[in-house]
Amino acid sequence: MVAILATALATGLYVGAGWGPGPRDGIMTGLAARGIPVLVARAAIELTVLAIGWALGGSVGLATVLFAVSIGPLVSRSLPILALPPAPVRPTEEPGPDQL
Repeated sequence: MVAILATALATGLYVGAGWGPGPRDGIMTGLAARGIPVLVARAAIELTVLAIGWALGGSVGLATVLFAVSIGPLVSRSLPILALPPAPVRPTEEPGPDQL
C-alpha cells in the first residue's frame, strides 16, 4: 500500500507541476479536461489495462487489483493539493511609435 500511495503522490507532483503526463496520465488529464472526474478517469484506465492484461494471459494478483481500484481516488486527492498555482498572466505592452 505504501508504493501505491507513493505513486499517487508522485503523480500529483509531476502532473501538478506541469512536467507533462505519461501515457496513462495523459489520457486521465484529457478525460478530466472534458468533464470526467479524475477519480473515474484514472480508475477506468487502470481497470481497462488490468482486464486487457488478464485477457492476454497475464496474472492478476491482489496487489494488482488493489492498485487498479485505489490509484484513482488517491490521485484525485493528491492533484489538487500538490498542483502549482497557475502562473500569473503578464499584461502585454502596447508597442510605442518608435517600435513599429
